[in-house]
Amino acid sequence: MNELEVESSKNPSNDNIWWWPSVSDAAGAKKAAHEGAGSAVFIACVTTLFSVLSIFGIQILSGFSPYSLIDAGLFALVAWRIYKMSRAWAVVGLLLYIYERIYSFYLRGSSGSVGLVGVLVGAMLLLGFVHGIRGTFAYQRTLLNK
Repeated sequence: MNELEVESSKNPSNDNIWWWPSVSDAAGAKKAAHEGAGSAVFIACVTTLFSVLSIFGIQILSGFSPYSLIDAGLFALVAWRIYKMSRAWAVVGLLLYIYERIYSFYLRGSSGSVGLVGVLVGAMLLLGFVHGIRGTFAYQRTLLNK
């Protein structure tokens, strides 16, 4: 037995790490894809909340306006389509999220960041969208292999 086989026999769940779920079967792929949908739902909900508050003149975070409801609607659409295992929408969701982060940094610069918590939440959301892509592509692949 070589070293790799010994190490994998010690840790049978080696392919299912909490931050990188396995997409080797349909159930794992679906679970990973739903993480992407969850990221999009989170963004849609938070954006909706701060947009509605801005309608009433309550500005907790800068950058939100009533027009941000369009953004929330886009992320809600992305969430629905990722949940339905659309590969194209999973990619659109990741690209939209990356675009929004870059645009936000462009508008506010580094002084507009919300600190370490914002960076950690942003990294978790980014990882969720990456899982959405991995999951939708793996799910479609498992359907073709049946």
